[in-house]
Amino acid sequence: MLGSVVDTVILPVHLALTADATALDQLARQFAAEPAPETLATLRSQWLATELAWKRVELYEFPGMLLIHNAIERRPARISFIEGAIAEADDEAIQQINADFVESLGSTSKGLAAIEYLIFPSESNPLVVVDSFGDPARGAYLTALTSNLVRKTEELRGLWLPSGENYALVFRENNSEGADLHGSISLLANEMIEMQEIVLRTKLGMPMGQTTDGVPQPRDVESYLSSASRKMMIANVESLRDTFEAGIDDYVDYLQRGGSEERLSDAIRAQFGAVLSTLNAIDQPLQTAITALPEEVNAVYEAMLDLLVLLKTDMAGVLGITVTFSDSDGD
Repeated sequence: MLGSVVDTVILPVHLALTADATALDQLARQFAAEPAPETLATLRSQWLATELAWKRVELYEFPGMLLIHNAIERRPARISFIEGAIAEADDEAIQQINADFVESLGSTSKGLAAIEYLIFPSESNPLVVVDSFGDPARGAYLTALTSNLVRKTEELRGLWLPSGENYALVFRENNSEGADLHGSISLLANEMIEMQEIVLRTKLGMPMGQTTDGVPQPRDVESYLSSASRKMMIANVESLRDTFEAGIDDYVDYLQRGGSEERLSDAIRAQFGAVLSTLNAIDQPLQTAITALPEEVNAVYEAMLDLLVLLKTDMAGVLGITVTFSDSDGD
């Protein structure tokens, strides 16, 4: 089961992320050299592809990977620092704005969120963005960010490969019983539960007003500038579903043999379908839908809550794992 998850899901999504980040870097260099609405549109499209590829990787944050994950994306972007670095860069300093310079920065000043800030500040009037890149320092910062992003995605992928740290082998062989907190089954199940908690409580619940006495906070969506929050949420849920269906479902069936006639794996698969169906039924950006389509958004929340119960209570119980993440961890 662990080998199947690695081979069919984890390694392919890491490879795809590196490929998309490399394409983003190439397009960022083209745009910085020739800022125009056409090159900006292509760059934005590739940023979204890279962001969605990251959302399919985000789940797999195992021991020793936190710093690399944060370097790839940590929100919100630190706008004051980004603008300060650009404003202070004279002709000589511009030469120092490169991937190594970005490496030394804090996680909120680099990665996908910082790139989003630079290329999406005005969706309604792209010329505002194009004109701002008349400042060569802004182009230098953008390409330094994308270059560093490629470096970090390659570093993360290398952790899994035999030519690197070979965590894939460690993951396969660390097949302790679920009761072992440090076994791969426990680690993977806890990462799945944590991701579902974060999507439900932080990425959806907070903008809906769950933490503000029911007052919607549309600007608290994950990706306000690009209006891509709903698509990013779908990618997160799809990564959870694909991980479950890569072998965990069969393992749950095996452990449940002789028990209930109703298979838990079927219930979980059906609930993944329900969540994705409610998300796909919304035809507006999430920040708009929160106030314009409250019933549809609430349907997503309820479906996600039901999925969380299935994963955190039912699946965890069958696997015999100890759940180490609670919703209070995100408060």
